[in-house]
Order: sequence, then structure tokens, then C-alpha cells
Amino acid sequence: MFDNVGNVRFMQKLNREKALSFIRKNSPVSRNELAKITGLSLSSITNIINFFIDSNLVTETGRIKNAGAGRRAVMLEFNASAYSIIAINIEPDEATVSITDLVGGILESESVAISKKETADKVLSVIEERVLSVIGKRANVKAIGFAVSGHVSPDGKVSSSVMDWDRVDVKTRFEKSCGVLVYISNNTKTKGLWTIRALNDEMHKNIVFLDMSSDGIGIINAYEGEINAAVAGEFGHTVISAADGELRCLENVCSVGYSELRYEELSGEPVPISDIHKRACGGNKIARRVIDEACGYMSAAIINLIMMFEPDLIIVNASELFEIEPMYNAAIDLAVSHTARLAMKTPEFKKVFVASAQSAQGAAQIAADELFGISAPDDIL
Repeated sequence: MFDNVGNVRFMQKLNREKALSFIRKNSPVSRNELAKITGLSLSSITNIINFFIDSNLVTETGRIKNAGAGRRAVMLEFNASAYSIIAINIEPDEATVSITDLVGGILESESVAISKKETADKVLSVIEERVLSVIGKRANVKAIGFAVSGHVSPDGKVSSSVMDWDRVDVKTRFEKSCGVLVYISNNTKTKGLWTIRALNDEMHKNIVFLDMSSDGIGIINAYEGEINAAVAGEFGHTVISAADGELRCLENVCSVGYSELRYEELSGEPVPISDIHKRACGGNKIARRVIDEACGYMSAAIINLIMMFEPDLIIVNASELFEIEPMYNAAIDLAVSHTARLAMKTPEFKKVFVASAQSAQGAAQIAADELFGISAPDDIL
């Protein structure tokens, strides 16, 4: 008997998740449309919608005329303001703590100074203090979403070379102290998800997001708008041959820091990347060599992505190393010419610059996806 009760409860939750997922992505929708898309009976849809209206997750927004005769259909809208999510983006010297709605829209935001030289406990204590202050003022916070640079294990432990963290249990700590669900993601995933959803691009089914950030190189792959969970994102650890013939990680040789060190090594003069760009454009041979090497490393990364995924579109979140258009174009052209010789499909390219605020919004969107997934708490589904 108890097994039957459990099965009924699971199916009820599954049907609610299916209906809410469609409403979240396609509002406004009618009950009839929802029944047709989900395959559920109209009576089941009615019960599900009544549950969501009672919990304030769905509202009725008006009526539209049906294609045929009869009454106008009542439209249903996802209520993004039903609950709040705290979204946190952690950078080496700053954490952004934002309050968002259920689609990642920022309601309030503040930056908290931190230092990667401090212990993980001290950094998290500073963030924890701000989060507890927010929760004390807002009764409807339902989850916390973190965006971090590094590897996130399934149990919420973070290992980050940038922050010098080794399996730091962020999830358990914040769930215990804050009393809400915590979801943690690599910041390449949060930036990529926000970018892809903001573009709302229905023309390209297979998209790769290449994150050329200052603290590493990551990728995500999305197919028909859904993130490929099998792609881990740590693309910067790909082994590549550097100019001196040594094997190094891609993020070590395709970075601002490496290019500046390379110029100093060849010229004996420490010069910031902005001046290296200027000198290269002015005909300085050493600067030109350093820039060409960096372009070669980036093109190698893109070639590998094209060969692995054959994407329709590659979105490049460009760091300051590739913000100069001629340098960025040179890297793209080199990659495209190589893959063309192999008769591979040439993807389209789009360059973006994703800020920490957008990374936090992506963290909130991931938290919302998890919050309304099949493992959602019983008071949600």
C-alpha cells in the first residue's frame, strides 16, 4: 500500500514538474495548450494549475480568443516574483551578492571585498554574514545559487586553483547556517547559461560557449537550449605545446599573464598587455610575435571545439587578451581556415563580455531550475 502511495506521489510531482517547466519557458499559455503539449488530461491540468495558483507560482493574466467559436481562453503566467533567490558570484578579489527573482532578474545587489590570500573559511564568513542579513529581511528566500571558478563535486564541495580551495564544503555550510537549499556551479556554466538564454537564439541548435576569462578557460555546450551536463567545463586544462616546445595547460599559455611574461622574457622589459597590443600594431617585432603566439593558442582551442562538437555557433566570452578586434579576428580566421581544409562545417561566431552580475544571474537561473526540478521540495511541487 505504501509503495502505491509513493508511486502516486511521484507521478503527481512528475506531472507538476512537466507542466511548470513548460509554463516557465513559454508564458503566457492556456490550459488547453498545456494539456496538449504535456499529454495530460484537462482535469489533471486543472488540478495542477490550482495547486500552482494557491502557491502563487502561477497567475491568471487575462483571456485570448480561441481559434474557433466559444469562450476566450484564460492565460497562465509564471510568477517570477513568488520567491527570491540569493545569487553569489565569487571572484579572486570580490564577491557579488545579489537578490534575484525566479528568472534571475536582479532586485538588489552589492559587492563584498574578499581576498584569495585569505583562507576559505574567512572568505565564506564574510559572504555568509551578508547572506544572513538578507535572509533576515526577506521571508521569501527559497534558495542560494553560487557561481565559483573551479571544480564543483556533486556533493557541493569546491576545489579552485584560483582561490586555493581544496574540496571546501560550501553547500553543507550554507544550508546549515542559512536554512535554505544551496546550489553551486562552475562560473563558466553560469555565464554561459545566462548568455544563451539572453540571446534566445532559435536558429542555432548546437552552441558552444567558450569562456576566455582572466582566471581560466572553460566551455559549456548547449543543444536546443538545454545544457549538456556531460561537458565538465574545465577546458583550460587541455594540454598544448607552447612556443618553447614544452607541454603546458592551455590556460597557462593563452592568458594575459603568460603574454606579459613572454614579452618580458623576449625583450627584458615588463609591459602590460594593452601596451603590447599597441606595440604590435606599431610594428614591434617582439610584440607581434607574442600576439601571434596567443592567437595561435586560441585558434588551437577553437579548432578542437569544432572537431569535438561541430557547433552551429561558438560564443566567445573574450578576456582583455582578445578584446582587440584584429587579434580576435586573426585567431578565428586561423581556426576556420584549418577546419575548412578538413571539410568541416564552419560555425558562426559571436563575441561577448559577460560581467560578474550576469554570472550571478546565471547562478540564480540554475538554482531556479533545480528548485523546480523533479527533486524539488514538497512545498514547491
